[in-house]
Amino acid sequence: MKSKPTSKPTFKLPSLKSIYNNKVLPVLIDKACALDVVSEQRALIVPKAHGIVLEVGVGSGLNARFYNSQTVKQVIGVDPHLHPLAAERFANAGIDFISQPLSAETLPLEDNSVDSVVMTFTLCSIPNPIQALTEMRRVLKPTGTLYYAEHGLAPQPKWVGKIQQLITPAWKPIAGGCHLDRNIEQLIAQAGFEVAGQQGFTQGVNIVGYHYWGEAMPAILD
Repeated sequence: MKSKPTSKPTFKLPSLKSIYNNKVLPVLIDKACALDVVSEQRALIVPKAHGIVLEVGVGSGLNARFYNSQTVKQVIGVDPHLHPLAAERFANAGIDFISQPLSAETLPLEDNSVDSVVMTFTLCSIPNPIQALTEMRRVLKPTGTLYYAEHGLAPQPKWVGKIQQLITPAWKPIAGGCHLDRNIEQLIAQAGFEVAGQQGFTQGVNIVGYHYWGEAMPAILD
């Protein structure tokens, strides 16, 4: 009687896309977001945060060194793709840090529970930015402030904005879902905030060089 041949275990090699998204892309994003021109934007708004802080898109913790440990009680970092460096960087900065590997579109926090929200170079990659901003407004105290620094749509010169809109579909898969063509101030205002900010090119006229930065407070609704 012949014995049945035993099947050999199969091993699936990770796809190139998986390797890129999980190994290569996080390193590229960390390096790009640590450039001097980006750090200068972080330095303008992060030190203003105070009390209980929600940081949306905390990533690898590049904002940690900009927080004022004398005025910040705790930072709650939310990101669906938390980087292991985040906890280390906050510890080195002497900031109490809690991480939540979740999307900003469904924040696990109570209404009116944080004093500040910090959002830096992350709104471009959130699938539903209005929903995420609405959640930020929900958890922010009525007297709290959203501090933001983002890149987005360049209204002038018009050819830059048109290029941004044209290449965004091809750009997103290689840049972690990043949209080049979002009007940041408009989105924040649509979510129920009063915006006091600035915008303009900070690193020459190019598709990623148009930045929005400033602060916003929950609008008083009738």
